[in-house]
Amino acid sequence: MKVRKLSISFISLVLVSQISLPQAIADLDDGYPKDQPAPGRTCPNSEIGAETVSPFNNKIFACTEINGVKKWWIKGEPLPVAPAAPTAKPSTGARQVDEKMPPEVQHSYTLPAKSIAKMKVYEDIVYSTSSTSQRLDIYLPKGVKNPPLMIWLHGGGFVFGDENTMKFDESAKLLEVFIKNGIAVASVNYRLATEALYPAAAQDTKMATRFLRANASKYGFNSNKFAIGGDSAGSYLAMSAGFTGSQKSLFDTPTDPNLKTSAAISFVFDLFGNVNFETMAANKIKYPCGVEDPYASGADPNFNPWFGDTSLPNVKAQLQSGNLYPYLKTLKPMPTVFIFHGTADCSVSQYDSIELDKVIKSQKGTSNLFLVPGEIHGGPKIWTAAMKQVPALAKKFAQ
Repeated sequence: MKVRKLSISFISLVLVSQISLPQAIADLDDGYPKDQPAPGRTCPNSEIGAETVSPFNNKIFACTEINGVKKWWIKGEPLPVAPAAPTAKPSTGARQVDEKMPPEVQHSYTLPAKSIAKMKVYEDIVYSTSSTSQRLDIYLPKGVKNPPLMIWLHGGGFVFGDENTMKFDESAKLLEVFIKNGIAVASVNYRLATEALYPAAAQDTKMATRFLRANASKYGFNSNKFAIGGDSAGSYLAMSAGFTGSQKSLFDTPTDPNLKTSAAISFVFDLFGNVNFETMAANKIKYPCGVEDPYASGADPNFNPWFGDTSLPNVKAQLQSGNLYPYLKTLKPMPTVFIFHGTADCSVSQYDSIELDKVIKSQKGTSNLFLVPGEIHGGPKIWTAAMKQVPALAKKFAQ
């Protein structure tokens, strides 16, 4: 039986707090193989919100903070809670929990009203009609005439997430920094692997890029000042557009009504992404991340959720066609690239980013590499490092 497993830095961080579990949750993980996620097993080396598919039963597990301890739990299933004694009085700061109701799940940060008040927002704009997934949101800084645009692609391993992740957690904080620095943002939704495999999501990214340039005057941003960025899988998609530009590629859609519109990008923000899927797999073996995280690397190296079974010749050929380096080496002019990566990343090795930095510089391009010591895939310190570079991006846009 083919084992399918993946680990995703999911943008929406799941936080469950103040929940009291029964003293005995015995036998919840009975039947689950050792060293695999199971209900109630700890996930000390994964970030809260990280998700993985169990090779045992294909259920999605999320690393969840339960009563102060990070544990795996099946996504969407309510946690078992202890029935409250009738005379029990909750301790100070505790939350009364109805045992029949699922536990409260909340984001670590939600875009506040005071921040939204500084933006002009367009939601659910359709950039193509071949799928209901092809939509985007635009955030414009109020009081800024004709601002530059950052196109943002959410992460999620090609199987999770949508454009609304820009409203929550580290993505929302980054959005606020872009707006504060006079940069508009377009949060792009794309077809996930559950709807369409490679190269659909990359084609959507190029279509959205051309749509945004073709409609720049309609929405009020500068068509000549485009950046693109993303995190994890979204970062690959951002680079698939940024590094192909207006060159012909597999990521162009022949029926795109804006196909003749330029898809050129001036700046790329790469948060813990990859450029070449083959070297990504090889680097995780060649350069162990140094953190014991058996869920990050995946149980089956021949399975990729976006491509399928890469041991099959035709699928392997597709995987190889996703290598962006050949496009980067023929792209003129080359965009300025900002690269952010944690040194303890077990999902995408830091050496993917180190290699990208070297290739760009060897091509006389401009690359800015920021390695964050000890940070894991999607860790908050990486987002903070990216936020600190937004003023530099705004300054370059101004030039």
